[in-house]
Amino acid sequence: MQEEKYAEAAIQYQNALQIAPDDVDTLITLGEVQLKLMRANEAYKAFARASNADPKNVRSREYLASMQLLAKKYDLAAEQAQAILDIDPNNPTAKEMLAQALFQSGKKAEAVAIMEDILQAKEPTEAAIINTIQMYLALGRFDDALKLVSKGVSLYPDSTKVRFLGSDIHVYENNIEQARKWAEEAYRVGGDDINAGITLARFYAGQKMDDLFTAQITELKTRFPDNPSPYLLEANVLHQQGSLDKALDAAKKAGELDDNTLSRTLISQLLLEKGDLQQAKKILVQTTEEDPKAIPSRILLAQIYIDEKDPEKALVTLDTLIRNIPRRPDVATTSAQAYLMKGDVVRARELVENSLQENANNVSLHSMMAKIYFAQGQYDETISEVELLVKHSVRIPDVIYIGALSALKAGKSDTAGSYVDILKKGAPQAWPTMHAETLLLLTQGKKKEAYQAASTALDLYPGKAEALTLYAGIAPAVAKKEDAIRKITAVCTKADTATCHMILAGLLESSGKKPEALSQIKVAIDLEPDNTVLYHALAQYYARNNMVKNALDEYESLLNKNPEDLRAAIMLALLNQNEGRISDAKKVYKYILNREPKHALAANNLSWILAESGNKNDLNEALQLAQIAKDKFPDDPRIADTLGYVYLKKGLSDNALAQFQLAVEKLPEEPAISYHMALALVDLNRASEAKKYLKRALSAQASFEEKSQAQTLLARLESETKE
Repeated sequence: MQEEKYAEAAIQYQNALQIAPDDVDTLITLGEVQLKLMRANEAYKAFARASNADPKNVRSREYLASMQLLAKKYDLAAEQAQAILDIDPNNPTAKEMLAQALFQSGKKAEAVAIMEDILQAKEPTEAAIINTIQMYLALGRFDDALKLVSKGVSLYPDSTKVRFLGSDIHVYENNIEQARKWAEEAYRVGGDDINAGITLARFYAGQKMDDLFTAQITELKTRFPDNPSPYLLEANVLHQQGSLDKALDAAKKAGELDDNTLSRTLISQLLLEKGDLQQAKKILVQTTEEDPKAIPSRILLAQIYIDEKDPEKALVTLDTLIRNIPRRPDVATTSAQAYLMKGDVVRARELVENSLQENANNVSLHSMMAKIYFAQGQYDETISEVELLVKHSVRIPDVIYIGALSALKAGKSDTAGSYVDILKKGAPQAWPTMHAETLLLLTQGKKKEAYQAASTALDLYPGKAEALTLYAGIAPAVAKKEDAIRKITAVCTKADTATCHMILAGLLESSGKKPEALSQIKVAIDLEPDNTVLYHALAQYYARNNMVKNALDEYESLLNKNPEDLRAAIMLALLNQNEGRISDAKKVYKYILNREPKHALAANNLSWILAESGNKNDLNEALQLAQIAKDKFPDDPRIADTLGYVYLKKGLSDNALAQFQLAVEKLPEEPAISYHMALALVDLNRASEAKKYLKRALSAQASFEEKSQAQTLLARLESETKE
């Protein structure tokens, strides 16, 4: 333990406890080691065992009470502190912990009374004075707080903390001149305490006293040349001011003086903002490997993996945090993002709801809760979360955006309009703004204005798939098809994306230009050979145009010539599956997976076939295969539909709904997905919503295999409604 080899120390203490399970000193020391290892749960268990072994042991109970305070379990902390006072009625630490627990749980007068009683001692501790001042401040009792500051300064003339609290009080009262005097006096009495100098510099920065801040930082660098703290503070202030290059230079200097987790994390954050992803990632990976307690580094690295669409790596990085501090807001929100991406909406929701119990006013948690509700199709609940944030002047663009979409889906166009106005004020030409505004115009029946907005959005974002889809969905009803084809052709020439060529293929096919359409689909596949949607589209094209037999012959020939041609194999499997030759399709999918175990499309489609069987073992294998596809393409709507279908078959309706929600957002005209959405809603006793999706599925022009089942289900739900 003295050598800071805490993992090895923990093992030895556990070995000792095998010999003497109730040795209190060993249990307490083991708890201290577990805290060093950031294993809060194990530490708590060790202290609890010590307390059970010796109920009168004050030290173990103090640890338990302090951990309960940190975990915001104030009732338990109060009970533990009172238990200490029953053993030792004059224990000042227990009295203060009891006061803190009561204050935080709302019993403020009772808490202040305890602290004021503690202050009656001849020489109350500096900590007791500071804690009471902070309680007065929280209650707005500024005069009482200032009187206590004066008493604290007289009792502890060298106290910088009390003087800085005096400065804080004057800041609250907007008396900046007096606040500055107190802060500068604190620095003066601090002598060689660099922390006092840093706090004064932070005061200058907070009050926009830039010249004084610069002079203070320069002085600290001169007085403490080997201390990284002035450089770290300077880097943070420069970062807030938007001077990334200067901030990075200061952070690197701090890292040269002390290459620790704090400096590395700041350097990584600045590198990310400058666009140097690989270097930032390299530093963060090294830091998390060397320091298991590197909380901000782990969260930042996990966020990088989420941005890279790799939720599995994100969750591995967060694992120790999820196990030990799952209710910390940044841990809960980042983990929830990763679980949402994997399709586990239940786990995401559990993490956020648990964290909200202790952090009811946290903006990030409410933002994530809005996203979870949206993923589950709970649009009224999404709007409630967004309204809560807007009410408190929190206007996060992506949350306002889903608020607008939710309002449109819930038929609340006025609410949607208010959110669109917020988006337009913040970033009028941002994609979410233009998308939401276009949908709002469509809802209002303003087709020409919607078409113009969609056309402008496409001009601004020619490479964005959603912009192409939006324009292509509106254009045929407003503009001539030839005009739409010309515009999309021009966009394809400029952006050359698979989505663009697929949309162009659809327009060409509907205009009777079938060979040109087929050519465009094949160009799209050449651009994105791993995109599962494209192969489905090609197979459906062959089926629509009575070309299946020729296509089967073509791909069988290609595969016979080159057994490693998996593109030919996947088309062969798809065509067989579409023709109802399930056994043949299954064999080809297994053939592909034997050669490429992570092949997303083969895994996805085989998963669907297995899920259809309903066999328990098949369902377990289906889930594994669907997750392989999901991990590779977390936003693919057909993969989401498959994973949702497997979840549905396994009775996990909440998770299923989130996946169908993602799929229906991306493929709103696909009737089968709307039907699957309805199935999940029925399982969740949301029949009225289910009927809407059933009607959408049955009114679609495209046919789907489950149409008769959808008709039967709708008839049953309608009958139940009448009854």
